[in-house]
Amino acid sequence: MRIQSMQGFTLIELVLVILITSLIAVFVSLQWPANHVNIGAQAEQLANDIRYTQELAMTKGQRFYLIETSNTTYQIKNSAGTAALLALGKTTVTLNTGITFGTLTNLPNNLIAFNGDGTPYTTSTSPGTLLASAATIPLVSGSDTKTITISPETGRVTIS
Repeated sequence: MRIQSMQGFTLIELVLVILITSLIAVFVSLQWPANHVNIGAQAEQLANDIRYTQELAMTKGQRFYLIETSNTTYQIKNSAGTAALLALGKTTVTLNTGITFGTLTNLPNNLIAFNGDGTPYTTSTSPGTLLASAATIPLVSGSDTKTITISPETGRVTIS
């Protein structure tokens, strides 16, 4: 008489595989570059807020500008200097913890303004000074940097 052997996993083997997989998952999650993800998301939010500023200016037919109010905060304001209402009913955006503005280039007043045509300016008052060459707004988190670039004439916003 021949006895067939049963093939499969024992409960102990299954528990060991689950335990080892869990340990690897915990180790990987602790090593995950969270700051890199945060700075990328923050750069996207800032770029979208710059685009929103341009859209507000074109929709309302008046100058709107995004201004850096500190090394971790910014606002969108209209030509009268009144802060626009942003997401969640706030007028000021605070960057995520550990993220700051780097040195802005070609934005001497720490702002980017748009007129009713969507043309970028470096001053909040009319007629103002046109953006003559590409402006950059770097976001810095430790050794990571994301740079938002605004093109002259069109105000096109890109992230690198």
